[in-house]
Amino acid sequence: MRKLIWLVVILTLGYAGYWFVGAHKIKAGAQDMLAQAQQEGWGDAKGVSLAGFPSRFDLTFQQPQLFGSDGAWTWSAPYAQVFALGYAPNKIIAYLPSDQKIALGSEAYTLSLADMRSSVTVGYSSALPLENAVTVITSPVLTPQMGSAPSLSADQLRLAVSREDKAQGALPDPNDKGQLVMPGATYRLGAEAVNLMLPTALVDKLAPKSGLGDTIARLHFDALAGLRDPITRAAADQGLPGLMTLALSDLSLSWGGNDLSASGNLRIDASGYPEGTLQIRSATWRKWISIAQGVGLIGKDEVNVITGVATMLAAKDPQDALEVPLIFQNGQMSLGPIPLGAAPQFPQQQG
Repeated sequence: MRKLIWLVVILTLGYAGYWFVGAHKIKAGAQDMLAQAQQEGWGDAKGVSLAGFPSRFDLTFQQPQLFGSDGAWTWSAPYAQVFALGYAPNKIIAYLPSDQKIALGSEAYTLSLADMRSSVTVGYSSALPLENAVTVITSPVLTPQMGSAPSLSADQLRLAVSREDKAQGALPDPNDKGQLVMPGATYRLGAEAVNLMLPTALVDKLAPKSGLGDTIARLHFDALAGLRDPITRAAADQGLPGLMTLALSDLSLSWGGNDLSASGNLRIDASGYPEGTLQIRSATWRKWISIAQGVGLIGKDEVNVITGVATMLAAKDPQDALEVPLIFQNGQMSLGPIPLGAAPQFPQQQG
């Protein structure tokens, strides 16, 4: 019995030593990061503290601030916290409180919310490769500091990324049908906004006759992104590795009783231009034509022609939904046979 007691004492002292050594390194690292941020002019905080003995590492930044280049934006909060379990230091949770301050140019806003936290898991290596991350913001409300009406609000915002088998991001090579474009790493990306309320002034300015209203009922995104290299600690400093493939499972919008969705596969060439096709689908396409006419995108004379062609295409679908291809080729994009101009170009950092 006496040996068992001594074993417990030794293990307890050993774990306590581990915690204090780990706490010292974590706090020192946070202070070094803060000093670097102050020196380089992109961040600041009133102080750093660490607690949580014996089971957690609870790191707190008092009154943190972040600054954009040339004063384009600033952000601050009463505090920011990062939590990690002592037995799983590669898994962390970050928490931000309500009453955050955001300035965009000359405009200042207050962000209030019910809850905002992120969970992040990295691999056990010095490179700290990202395994998964989830951010959930509940009931965010962005309000101008000089006004009373919210500029933006939502029931919930959610962002997620998770490491997948890199083969899942492989797509056929458009230049060699017998080969696959094999990425260096693949990540599943997800995002969702529920009851996203846009400022009425913005809705009226962009679409005064659309009748869409100021609330997007749901905006959803789900895709597999194939990157040239894994996302690691170095990527945070050097920029994300270049995108090689994008398998879009769902990009969908529900707004004012109207639906719109897209899916398809894209390969990204060495210059960053996408190649491939996305299928755009809507069961409420007649309403979208009316909306396009109302906001001046198409004229009255074009409505009948577009409606006639769309009716013939939709007749092939059991749900009378309209599906048209959004084609990316040679740095250009087109909606079916209609040219839309230059395609977007993705940055191609090597990581």
